[in-house]
Amino acid sequence: MPPPQSVEALDVPQRTSSRQSSSVSLSAVDPALQMIAEGICELLGFGIAAINVTRGDELEVVAVHGFTSGLNAHGQRESAEEILGTRWALADLRGNLSRGENWGAWRFVPQERVNLHEGSWISTNNMIDAPDAWHPHDMLIAPIIGDDGSIQGCLSVDMPVSGRRPDFTQRRVLNRFAKRAQRVVLGYLERERLYERAANLETAKEFLRDASSKLSLADVLDASHDALVRGLGADGIWMATKGPGHQMVVHATPGLDWEPEPDLAALTARNTSRYWAEGTYSILSRQQINGPSDWYEKAAVVDRFFRTLGADSALVVPVGADHEWLGHIVLLRSPGRPVWSDAEGRLALELGRDFGRIVLTADAYTQERDLARRLAEADRERNLLIEAVARELRIPVNALGTSLNALCAEKVNTLPWIVQVETLTVRSAQIEGIVSDLLLLSRIRDPANAPGETTIEISEMLDDVLDELDPDSAQKDIECVLTTPTGPAYVVGDPRELRAAFMHLVKNALTYSHRGSRVQVMLYSAGNEVTIIVADAGVGISDEEQAKVFEPFYRGTNSALGGSRGAGLGLTLVELITRRHHGLVELDSRPGEGTRVALTLPGV
Repeated sequence: MPPPQSVEALDVPQRTSSRQSSSVSLSAVDPALQMIAEGICELLGFGIAAINVTRGDELEVVAVHGFTSGLNAHGQRESAEEILGTRWALADLRGNLSRGENWGAWRFVPQERVNLHEGSWISTNNMIDAPDAWHPHDMLIAPIIGDDGSIQGCLSVDMPVSGRRPDFTQRRVLNRFAKRAQRVVLGYLERERLYERAANLETAKEFLRDASSKLSLADVLDASHDALVRGLGADGIWMATKGPGHQMVVHATPGLDWEPEPDLAALTARNTSRYWAEGTYSILSRQQINGPSDWYEKAAVVDRFFRTLGADSALVVPVGADHEWLGHIVLLRSPGRPVWSDAEGRLALELGRDFGRIVLTADAYTQERDLARRLAEADRERNLLIEAVARELRIPVNALGTSLNALCAEKVNTLPWIVQVETLTVRSAQIEGIVSDLLLLSRIRDPANAPGETTIEISEMLDDVLDELDPDSAQKDIECVLTTPTGPAYVVGDPRELRAAFMHLVKNALTYSHRGSRVQVMLYSAGNEVTIIVADAGVGISDEEQAKVFEPFYRGTNSALGGSRGAGLGLTLVELITRRHHGLVELDSRPGEGTRVALTLPGV
């Protein structure tokens, strides 16, 4: 769906009541979660898979895939779609987890240990006659654990296509899938929390008095400035309030361009924070100061303040809400005007309280606007991700199905059988590569995940990368030449990320190079910089596309030469990783002549 243009447009998820089948249909399920459920069934070989997320002390089924029916805990027949939206006790999950065998990310609970609960679903399929046969009461669940160690949900599967309990090899695949699926489910829950926060922020949209229709403090000041000046008899208003990050944000009468001296700003903040606690104010004039003796400390600074602004007296009042000091307002009068009175001071105190509420509301609005923007970006990126994953996985998944069918038709260990096994291996590696790139992209985009700080010898890492890609280069008869300086070249960074960046650069060069050509990998160390250059003589990139190649999921129009193109994440990862390591990526390419990518990093 298109991203929301405002929070009002958000479709905030509603929470259903306990174990009653909801009216939710599979078409309303989050696509990313549904893709996981389908993947478990179709790629891992199960008849039904469900994703459950924690709702307080219950679990709710939020995605399910499977096209057979079974029996619920009451012995009533239910289809897969009827399970969607139902709830069951979190305590039941904990109980079964404690009784299960530890299979890594999964817990297997054999039928003799299972405690059937309100959320149980029992297959009506007949068991096969085998020692390792899957029993209809067997349970296989993978808890989803949050950063705080709490259970955020679980994956559950049933009805293995083979009719048998998973063996060691199948468990390894299940564990890899569960770890990757956990990231997606936790992301779904975070997105759901963002929606809830957006709904809560909707209640903070009311402004006081005539400012109720404005959506920012600047708008309130602009609209109310003339009325305030007339009503309070001020010639100018200068206001400083807490902004994002508790930095003081200044608002002033148009033309009142003045930056307070640091000493005066600190003194004003200290005094007005006390005024807010005491419920008082201060009247200052060039002739006399009525207020705390602290003002005398900076008498010369105060005098410069009056002379700079051409004012004769000032009324200084705190801005706050409840017990929180939020800033101050300085109301100015020019020479020849009456000095501020105590009655005007008391009236201005009320103004400070009003503006305190407006400041908090404006801050809530700013958060709401930023939240709406983040939600829109999250929706856009999620849609791009789903589209890219679906596009990239469709071909290898279809090929897997075709190869599996062909494999079943061949005799074991014959040449056709071996060819199909090799095809399955290639397609599986292709799927794993796409998923690994997506996980790496998610990791390096998360500000909470800072890169590692390991001292790395770059020439050794480049040599390892070329060794790993040697089969690819040999297949196309491409010579990969590594040129390094006489001495070592060190950088500080994350070995996994930098290795991934170098791997993508060389892979790209091999993919778009002609058979029998050469790919050059050059390492230079000069001063405090280390530069890695990967150059090929392949198809090149047009000027129009060079500006887009670093965008996520962008794939150029040039065809790969003897290889398959990736998901369009390679150069995106290269740029993000380089930026995280305070480096620079430069690309130089000409159609028909080749491409040269230079990656420069701070050296040690």
